[in-house]
Amino acid sequence: MARILVADEHALYRTGLRTILHAALPEADILEAEDFSGLMHSLMEEQPVHLVLVSMGLTGSTDPQVIWDFKRASPTTRYVVISSNGSFDQVLHYIAEGFHGFISKLQRDDEIVEAIREVLAGRLAVPRGLTPFGSASEGHRFREAPQRRAGSQQDPFGLTRRQKEVLALLADGLSNREIAQALHIAEPTAKIHVSALMRTLNVRNRTEAAVLAKDLIRILKVDPTS
Repeated sequence: MARILVADEHALYRTGLRTILHAALPEADILEAEDFSGLMHSLMEEQPVHLVLVSMGLTGSTDPQVIWDFKRASPTTRYVVISSNGSFDQVLHYIAEGFHGFISKLQRDDEIVEAIREVLAGRLAVPRGLTPFGSASEGHRFREAPQRRAGSQQDPFGLTRRQKEVLALLADGLSNREIAQALHIAEPTAKIHVSALMRTLNVRNRTEAAVLAKDLIRILKVDPTS
């Protein structure tokens, strides 16, 4: 049974989110924390917390490095920021520091539940509307992939079958070593594939590639098993 902690300074939001989660995940144990000390106390309890949904307002800081305070208390817990606003770059900063996702308070109930299920399953969760694939203002740079010859077997982004396999594993947050093990290739070879994929997609770093991978898989209808 998953234990999920909702840590937010607003009682109304905690109550609303708890109601949503009880309906969608009836077997889960939903906890609440109204301040930072309550959050830390819950993390240090003997019974583990599997997922924390934390408002940065509750922490008293917008610095994503606050996650290291959480990890010292409970290193195996997964942590997701909940906020009413945030840019894609801010979300990348959170994830680069170790958070496992971002949930906007403006998302629909079903989107919030889906994000929580994704994180509990070991994947990253970012609102689709924040990614360049969901943003008309930013998406153009991903549509500038080199044009291929007519009849090419590659997709419009120029991804080979192996790159698609790597993309799917990036979406699950795997490291180069884990990708190599999953694909039965050498780790340096996996690193080369990841680097080539990042250049092809014109992303700035591995974190951005991992965050965007899920949307790209959806757009390209990637089936890594095909």
